[in-house]
Amino acid sequence: HISFPAELGVPDHQPSAAPGVGAMTLRAGTAAAAALAMAAGLAKVRARRREDGTTQHGSQAACETGITEHALGGKAERLTLKSAARCMSANFKAPRSETTERVRRDCGEDAFFVAAPTSTVASVGIADGVGSWSGRGIDPALFAWELMNRCQDVAERGAAALSHSSDPKRLLESGFELVRKAVGGAPVGSSTACVASLDRLSGELRVANLGDSGALLVRGSSGDCVLESKAQQHRFNCPYQLMVPPPGYAGGDDPKAADVYAAKAQEGDLLLLATDGVLDNISREEMCEAARGHRHEGPEAVAEKIVRLARARAEGSDETPFSLAARAAGYRHFGGKPDDITVIVARVERAPVGEE
Repeated sequence: HISFPAELGVPDHQPSAAPGVGAMTLRAGTAAAAALAMAAGLAKVRARRREDGTTQHGSQAACETGITEHALGGKAERLTLKSAARCMSANFKAPRSETTERVRRDCGEDAFFVAAPTSTVASVGIADGVGSWSGRGIDPALFAWELMNRCQDVAERGAAALSHSSDPKRLLESGFELVRKAVGGAPVGSSTACVASLDRLSGELRVANLGDSGALLVRGSSGDCVLESKAQQHRFNCPYQLMVPPPGYAGGDDPKAADVYAAKAQEGDLLLLATDGVLDNISREEMCEAARGHRHEGPEAVAEKIVRLARARAEGSDETPFSLAARAAGYRHFGGKPDDITVIVARVERAPVGEE
């Protein structure tokens, strides 16, 4: 364990009348699985990416990913994940003046990826940059987007480059390694991460979660929540996080510390990935209920419902998961937690091979 000054790892939100925060202790570790062999193909991968749409005061993206092959009328089919991402920066933050390849959407300090599927694997991911870096003049979104962009590179390279690409924890390790070894230097910062990978041959869904973002899988046939990740925190509002510290410092958690969850996906299921801007303001039961009530609509409708509900709770005075946790930890806080809000909703559907 390594201790370092609190300003390198303080919570990205302090509740009102909170006592001072001391030094934060995080496990330091080395990233696994050198992935530099993929670097030469990254430009080609990026060129294949699909363009997303944008909306005022937020961003959304749609893509399809897929699994499980069947034959229908002589034409093979595979299940696909029809995905919609929706993000909204906290209302107290000024909009970004521009987006770039490094920061592709104005999600505040959140980031995400929806990878084009390979022949065997489909992956999506979400990250939440730690806001306290802004106090040191560092844009927290840069690290979060770099991590998601590199994880997307790994996911889209697929089995040709990484035989373990269906393992979301190994995907996260490889993406983080690419961040650390970036040409010109890695961006200083840290973020949580939640990555999901769907095996297109077996139909197995696996989720790797590090920190307080998270994932849910809602069964399409019944509306039951059949997979639910749990937050990882060192203490209240101090989540596990991947980090590139400034020179002379050490800190952050090893991607191997991510918890892994698995479930068999079925046609009609809804996969939800969300940052803590959602999960701190909406209980997992409410998220499942929102998905259950709208599961026969498009992923975009479900994502929009969750984002709007999270924003309303964040700005309201009703009890929230964050306020309950804050008081349980000895802090005085009531109502919501204003924060960046990002969610990916993916429906498992069937489509002809080659039309994913």
